[in-house]
Amino acid sequence: MKDQKTDAGRPANPYFSKIIDKGFRILALFTPDTPSLSLKDIRLKTCINSTSTFRFVETLIQLGYLKKDSRTKLVKLGPMALALSHNIIKSFDVLQIVKPLIDEAFEKLNVTIDSAVVDAGRLVLLYRREARDTLTFALPLVSPHLHCSALGKAYLSGLSEAELSRVLDGLTLISRTPHTLTDRAAVLADLRRSRQRGYVVNNEEYVPGLISVGAPLINEDGVVLGALSFDVSTVQFAASEAEKRLAPEVLKLAAALKPSLPL
Repeated sequence: MKDQKTDAGRPANPYFSKIIDKGFRILALFTPDTPSLSLKDIRLKTCINSTSTFRFVETLIQLGYLKKDSRTKLVKLGPMALALSHNIIKSFDVLQIVKPLIDEAFEKLNVTIDSAVVDAGRLVLLYRREARDTLTFALPLVSPHLHCSALGKAYLSGLSEAELSRVLDGLTLISRTPHTLTDRAAVLADLRRSRQRGYVVNNEEYVPGLISVGAPLINEDGVVLGALSFDVSTVQFAASEAEKRLAPEVLKLAAALKPSLPL
């Protein structure tokens, strides 16, 4: 007999609440790229029927997690969603671990520093310090583009060969800039070189004008939990100079974080 599945495709669990699942699925639809949605949009994206969609949305509006524009009828995240996200971030163990050491490195180097953890094969932005008077760019809170961002490449470089191959099988190697590697063999070769030296160099593969040097965040058990990167612009440094200056620093920070990362 096959295991029963929930609506989200997970194995059935007698304690699993479909109501809570649907509520969180609705909240998860709202991103920086999709700040507002209509009821029809929500229904189509979640595959929840019209009546239930209306009830869930109205309940979340009354609780303050969503709000509706009275003129356009579009739905957006409400103030309680912001409060919840702040509370989650402040109580997140990994954030409390990485923040002081990233702050220390930032004050020393004055370069943009990004960090992320991995969840379900996606990078989730953890903590960012943005340097003044340099190239700025908007990192998505959740990114599937592991092959072309410094954080993604750093995470992939920390994986075993078998795990790396499995993860690459599930990626679409899209091109974001003329420098993005989209050939699987070229991506693999680049990641293997990065694994050998312990860090990655991203030379305008994700954002034009941006050079990043990154390293995986690996705990004492050898599990790759995420990644961190130091970012500068091509106006500040050539790629070779950025690598020479930043590679030792990113390796030092990753090593300093390793003993404190959760097992």
